Amino acid sequence: MTRRASRLLATVVVVGGALILLAVFGPAARGSAAPAAAPRPAADDYTETAVTMQDNAFLPQTLTVDPGTVVRWDNDGRNKHNVIPDHAASVGWKSPTIPPHKSYEHRMDTPGVYGYFCSFHGAPGKGMYGTIIVKNADGTIPAAASHRAPRTTTGRPRTIHVPKDVGHIQEAVDRAPAGSLILLSPGVYREAVTVTTDRLVIRGLDRNRTILDGGFRLDNGIKVLGASGVTIENMTARNYTKNGFFWTGAKGYRGSYLTATRTGDYAIYAFDSVDGKLDHDYGSGSPDAGFYIGQCFPCNSIVTHVLAEYNGIGFSGTNAGGDLVITNSTWRRNRVGIVPNSEDGEKNPPQHDATIVGNLVYDNNNSKTPAIDDALLAEGNGILVAGGVHDLVTHNRVFDHDLAGIVIVPYPGGSVWFPYDNQVVDNLVYRSHVGDLGWFGGSGNCFAGNHFTTSTPSNIERVLPCSGPAVPATDSLDIQKYLDAKHPKSVDYRKAKTPKPPRLPGMRHPANAKARPAVGIVVHIDASTVPTPKAPKRSGS
Repeated sequence: MTRRASRLLATVVVVGGALILLAVFGPAARGSAAPAAAPRPAADDYTETAVTMQDNAFLPQTLTVDPGTVVRWDNDGRNKHNVIPDHAASVGWKSPTIPPHKSYEHRMDTPGVYGYFCSFHGAPGKGMYGTIIVKNADGTIPAAASHRAPRTTTGRPRTIHVPKDVGHIQEAVDRAPAGSLILLSPGVYREAVTVTTDRLVIRGLDRNRTILDGGFRLDNGIKVLGASGVTIENMTARNYTKNGFFWTGAKGYRGSYLTATRTGDYAIYAFDSVDGKLDHDYGSGSPDAGFYIGQCFPCNSIVTHVLAEYNGIGFSGTNAGGDLVITNSTWRRNRVGIVPNSEDGEKNPPQHDATIVGNLVYDNNNSKTPAIDDALLAEGNGILVAGGVHDLVTHNRVFDHDLAGIVIVPYPGGSVWFPYDNQVVDNLVYRSHVGDLGWFGGSGNCFAGNHFTTSTPSNIERVLPCSGPAVPATDSLDIQKYLDAKHPKSVDYRKAKTPKPPRLPGMRHPANAKARPAVGIVVHIDASTVPTPKAPKRSGS
């Protein structure tokens, strides 16, 4: 900004759980101008107010301002965003892509109601969506301007075949009433599909030959925005600039027999969503996580029988927990394996109450993957609890890591989040170059019953016992050395040496199986009954 003479800043505060806009306005407009022709303040005399963009949310979601106010959108999250009005062509403005820690601003001169969204994480009226209300010149609120709303279809559920009945997946989704089944024949679909209808089941007829391809131009293979109970199953997504499969703001979701590879953010991604299941899936070639569940509590969600490889992170769970279970899955050849973590950039920190049980975690030292900064920082670790609280890590087989097999550390996510009350029990951990087990910082963490050779501190199960008296540590983890260490840079996800996904088993009888929307999902697991997985036949397999 260059205009500084008498700009005044409006501030959003929270009082009693409500968002309140406090503003000091410039000189009052004189005369009785019509609403459509409000007086414009002098170029160097205006009010500015800020909207914060966190990952997948505008805060505040609705903002009321006087004409002439400059609205500034600040990206305080870790994802790229943009600001696209519902009617960008008619209003004449929209933002470019806004990277993290950058801003965009626009002066709102004309009274009206302006809906807007982030095209990466929302759509008109759904997902990451906000509204600016610009007052009339006399200070009154204008009648709501008409703006595009998401289409809803009523009627009895039915089955729609693509391309037999309609030519495109999006057309089928737009036509389908809630509860419908959409069947996709084998073929390559060059689409980015947005779903806003509840309880749809979108199913490929062949997991390996029903392929959505973004051509490194389109953002998400299938994006579910605020629709509950949506199931996506038995297909592949590849070459998208953001995510392969993405749910946000959903109550009830399921992704089964999915393959996602070479995507610019995550492979399979559930955000601000609860009551979910990801099973028999494959994720590779993403700079962030192959699998991600974030900003939910209680999540009531499970990740099971999945394979993640060649990603920056195998599994990431920011501020996610409460009946959140990661189990019976393989995490290999990523930069880092499994990372529950706390961070300011998403709501409801710290991360807490996740269960990581019965997983095979090995060889997460892959410096040739695409990778976000956190993946670079955490490279070489198997299971890394970063600022997590009250997590249970048990019955996992973890081996062949350049740093630690299982380690509990603070996370500097804006604030420094210290881990506490985590349990690491009954794991089999070996061939870690720095330590099979490790800990630095936080209280109440405990280690017991693990089969391991090395640890830092070297007497970790006596320093941090789960029962009985503790003894002093004989040494400590020098975490600063690893924070300062240099790691190989990220590789462009479009060019990384990510192998072609293996041919994977699909669901049985996809043409005739009954549609099962993602409703009534309840996650409960007795971790003590989950066995430690056997070693693979070959560590390189």
